[in-house]
Amino acid sequence: MALSRIAAALVLLLAIALPAQGSDYAALRAGLEQRLDALQQRLLDTGHNRDLAPARELFEGWLYHARLTGDHGSWQRASAALDELEQRSLALPCAEQAQLALATHQPAGAAAALERCPDVAAGKLQADIDLYQGRYPAAVARMTRLLNRDPLPEYFAWMASWRLYSGSPQEAHALLEAAEKRYHNRNPHQHAWFRLQRGIVALEQGDLERARIFFEQSLAQLPGWWLAQEHLAETLLLQGDSAAAALLYDEVIASTGAGEFLAARAGIAGSAGDEALASALLARARADFDQRPATLAGHAVEFFLEHGPPERALALARADYEARPYGGSATLLARALLAAGDAAAAVAVLQPEVDRGWNTAEAQRVLAEASARLGSPHSV
Repeated sequence: MALSRIAAALVLLLAIALPAQGSDYAALRAGLEQRLDALQQRLLDTGHNRDLAPARELFEGWLYHARLTGDHGSWQRASAALDELEQRSLALPCAEQAQLALATHQPAGAAAALERCPDVAAGKLQADIDLYQGRYPAAVARMTRLLNRDPLPEYFAWMASWRLYSGSPQEAHALLEAAEKRYHNRNPHQHAWFRLQRGIVALEQGDLERARIFFEQSLAQLPGWWLAQEHLAETLLLQGDSAAAALLYDEVIASTGAGEFLAARAGIAGSAGDEALASALLARARADFDQRPATLAGHAVEFFLEHGPPERALALARADYEARPYGGSATLLARALLAAGDAAAAVAVLQPEVDRGWNTAEAQRVLAEASARLGSPHSV
């Protein structure tokens, strides 16, 4: 499976009451869901007035739940809370509309939301919009201004993501370290997130042992967290420890049921000669991707590229690139075009992104393969 990319933003805690340091993932999730149930009841109790707080907190809580758990249904619940907020508010909740649009990979919708409220202070949101619409210099300039004005951890983390995207992983490590040092709250999820991102950068560099250590540290911060488990499983698999990787993937699948992890586990089963298990897992993965929101297509593209049909991978990749015309989506589309035998189109899509500064190892690899097929060597 392709390497996961460093997230472009910190996990925001917002107004949600959460267990303190020392909790494991199960306790953190249970505490959050209890809080969300209480907020839902409070929303019902205030249904005939214009109290915005319960609707806003419920919206923020479901956004956080989606990031914590990977549950795609959380976006729908956040959308329902946003609908309630819109009904109660005298002014459009443009910032919240933009947040949800960005979370569901719709930067054009986020931009439209902010345009409706030009007075909303949304520098970070606008930087994300610029990034996912391929305006890298504008995004970096905006974030640099924010960082110079107010050196918040989330701004350092954003800049770390860009330095990884632009081919400077050592700078990404340093910026993540700076972000972590400036974060003083007690949420174990956030501390685990920092370790996770450091591991992802190490994985991008090919330093498997360093990546493994960071992912193990992430799990120590938040035991049972599925996202750290799956990254550790990926790393162990790359190191040749398929048995340990399989055990971790089994835990991740029990927690999430997500198609990308079912497919990874199927690969291990197939390599071990257990074709029946591999086939059953792939069927479950395909079913998950079939019902996944179309706007969250990245892992689905990778699945259909590997397991077919390739034309579906290409259709999803085209739609993703149309919605988010930036380097990550361009790389996936170029891979799908290569699978379809159209190396010229792959170069046409990806080369402009690389020229504008998108310089990940994967983008360079895909571009080199496409150029080689055309008989024109690509130089990094």
